[in-house]
Amino acid sequence: LLLNDDLMSIFKANDLCNRAGIDTISAGATIAFAIECYENNLISKDDTDGLELTWGNSETILTLLNKMINREGFGDLLADGSKIAAEKLGKGSEYAMHSMGQELGMHSPKYYKNMGTTMAFDPTPGRHTTASLDFFVMGPIIKPNGLFEGLTLPRKFKRPGDDRSEAEKLFTAIMQFTHSIGLCEFAYVFQKYPLFELIKAIVGWDLTIEEAIKTGRRIQTLRQAFTLREGIDIIKNRLPERTVTVDYLERANSAE
Repeated sequence: LLLNDDLMSIFKANDLCNRAGIDTISAGATIAFAIECYENNLISKDDTDGLELTWGNSETILTLLNKMINREGFGDLLADGSKIAAEKLGKGSEYAMHSMGQELGMHSPKYYKNMGTTMAFDPTPGRHTTASLDFFVMGPIIKPNGLFEGLTLPRKFKRPGDDRSEAEKLFTAIMQFTHSIGLCEFAYVFQKYPLFELIKAIVGWDLTIEEAIKTGRRIQTLRQAFTLREGIDIIKNRLPERTVTVDYLERANSAE
């Protein structure tokens, strides 16, 4: 994201975020926002406490991250994320890659179209871990140890316009159930994952996959109800234009 190839500085940045309770994706995307503003002359060294914001400058990245954590100087402007920072600056919103204030990860909705749907319209938009049918379609995730065997879910879609809504709804329910019991989604890629045996051993519940899906749907309904109660019309949300229009693969392949 920041063109930083200094692995030790990346470890350090992750450690700083974890200790401060800051989201790594939001921190990185917000620093990227600041760099784009700087290179497009929307801000200068007078605004950045003398920092020269350039891609791949690991020392500056760590300095700025520390400023954000401690809300010092220019870091205070960035500490609430790219959306708020752009509003405070009164410019640069075209460089703020977020969905209703949540910075986007490195999962391009132009290529992961169902990820784009989740990023735009989930009750907590912008998050790649909430649900995405793309993960179902692209890998062995739905049949680890026969866990979801028997569920009606198309593995491949022949045309971009094929209706994926039911499958997306199913995956959303499964992911919400997974989150509710504190498990990691990555576990589903393993071929032997005794999910319900683990639940039985830990809390003594005899659950079925159908009950898990029902629970997940109840959770998702409650999440959506909360969003509506707070006056947020999620259906009007739109992702930043360039996340769905710019061909990054073409740009990368043509780069010198």
